[in-house]
Amino acid sequence: MSVQTLSLLAREGSIRTTAQERIRQSAEVRREEELIRRAQEFDQEALGWLYQLFYPKLYNYAYLQMGDVHQAEDLASEVLLRVVESLKDYRFRGAPVSAWVFRIARNYLIDLHRRRQRRPQVSLYEGIPDEDDSPHAAAERSIAQGELRVALTKLTEEQRQVIILKFVQGMDNASVARVLGRSQGAVKSLQHRALASLRKVLSSQEVD
Repeated sequence: MSVQTLSLLAREGSIRTTAQERIRQSAEVRREEELIRRAQEFDQEALGWLYQLFYPKLYNYAYLQMGDVHQAEDLASEVLLRVVESLKDYRFRGAPVSAWVFRIARNYLIDLHRRRQRRPQVSLYEGIPDEDDSPHAAAERSIAQGELRVALTKLTEEQRQVIILKFVQGMDNASVARVLGRSQGAVKSLQHRALASLRKVLSSQEVD
């Protein structure tokens, strides 16, 4: 989901997961299971898939919360290294691999905040680079992303996690619950409050 779509969602209300979307997610879980098993045997193609799939997602996850390109790159690289190092101990239990990967990412982010003070942030409008963007599309995306990042800072840490994991990373409630260590009911409640808060913040930005 793009940041523009998320902003629209926050302003207009929640969405429902369709049957087609659930089928797609189930197919992805089965494909991930096969690739993870191959990656555990250090199959180069499977390891390459892990990097190509998760590096951009981890970068986005970090950038929306940290606002620093270099810190986001560092987090994505470090988390992927930890993922590879932990592959031998990973046991597939039917949940998306992303739930495991982003639990590692969240724990690393928490440790990072505890260990050091935040560096000066780069411009919120620097955006995430995309070679396929036209200048106009890149500008629109950067503005929307900047507005979203500012709005996310007004939420609680868990509300921010729910918004990013579910609506930016596309996880279902069960996967978000595993990342946060909460029940699905708690995630739904957090989502409702987070969207309401985000809607309020974005509306105030429009007034300003």
